Amino acid sequence: VDMLATPPMAGPEIRNRPHHPPLYILFVLISAVAHHETECQPKDRVPATTSPNDREDGLGRRGQVRRAPAPKVPPDRTCLEMTLLPKTPRAGFRTRSGPRHPTDWRISAVLFLFTGLAESLAFGHFQAFTPLYLRSIGVPASSITAGTGVLGVLGSAVGLPLLPLWGALAERFGRKAIILRSAVIEVVLIALTARAHSPYTLAVARILSGLVFGNTGVMMALQAEVTPPRRLSMAIAWASSGPAIGIAAGPLLGGLVASALGLRAMFYLDAALSALSALLLLAFLHEAPRPRSTSTLGSLARQSLRDVLQLPAVRGLFIVYLLFALGATVGGPFMALWIRTIALHGVPALLQGPPAYMVGLVLTLGGAAMVVGTPVLGWLGDRLGARRALLVGLTGNGVFLALQAVPSLTAFAFSSLLQGFFRGGIMPNLM
Repeated sequence: VDMLATPPMAGPEIRNRPHHPPLYILFVLISAVAHHETECQPKDRVPATTSPNDREDGLGRRGQVRRAPAPKVPPDRTCLEMTLLPKTPRAGFRTRSGPRHPTDWRISAVLFLFTGLAESLAFGHFQAFTPLYLRSIGVPASSITAGTGVLGVLGSAVGLPLLPLWGALAERFGRKAIILRSAVIEVVLIALTARAHSPYTLAVARILSGLVFGNTGVMMALQAEVTPPRRLSMAIAWASSGPAIGIAAGPLLGGLVASALGLRAMFYLDAALSALSALLLLAFLHEAPRPRSTSTLGSLARQSLRDVLQLPAVRGLFIVYLLFALGATVGGPFMALWIRTIALHGVPALLQGPPAYMVGLVLTLGGAAMVVGTPVLGWLGDRLGARRALLVGLTGNGVFLALQAVPSLTAFAFSSLLQGFFRGGIMPNLM
């Protein structure tokens, strides 16, 4: 989805960007402090050096010890700013004499983090709690399974064919407009879901969800545009951390809110978060003036598809990821039904509680394990090779997904935990 929706004029630095898990952010911050300690030392800590001619002579005497000059700090930057900011005026940061991009790269990274978090929370709650919500609005028990399946496919049926179009529209009308479009439609469809009293209203909301697709690739392209090259990895890690956080914590937070206040209150809260993200994007995200593409939308959309499919290796990866995503998500909307079914055989003390809490807690286990598995299997890919680590991730994901069919809530929770761990290592090694 990200590759298809990436604007066709995005540079290679975003199309070939490395994948970094959220834990990478902590490593970058520690490295920045270490860099500050070594390169921004006071004069009395500058290491002593000698020239090639200052060697020991035959009488055991040494030449004069010389000290390297301390780094010169420009008057408009502190030493810490020299560590955290690039050394030349680039887009995404300001100096007193250099150019300034309308949006600082750190601000855009935080904005995109929050936007991705709000979106992943809302769509995660759709997937996790749709069966319970259908029951609450009076849908007969015999129709809940079919209704869940139909609602789960409506958004993708509308959104997938439109994916190449959003990148083309971003080049024609600006990337901010496309990103803001997604946040505004989210507010409408989530509020519509919260007020729904019939499955037909829910169906309209899910159709609207197909118009939200395609914002992640556009956000990453804009982030790459405003970020200095030395900070690109950290910026992309920040900007793309929101969905990971939402996947890990969203089901549990939703279950707690739904158990205390009801499912409608949970969706109203999701709508409020999406509205806040839209307002923040409107107020603080700005684009630098740049020429708009004069090509037709059709040609731009076809160029986006060619960028993905023109290389055999990319086609192979696209097929692998398509099969993985299909297998990993086809059963997602029905997990709440399955959890309630196997709970009839007994519920461990840790998982006892209202249905929404039980469903949220069990599904959170997989998301939390995914956050751990991403850096671990990413490290394994560096040691054994990405291909072998990818096979480990895909195999483990498939085995423990199949074991979730065991009619035991304890076995389901354990399998969900391990499946999330192996699933977390697929994307780093696939990219």
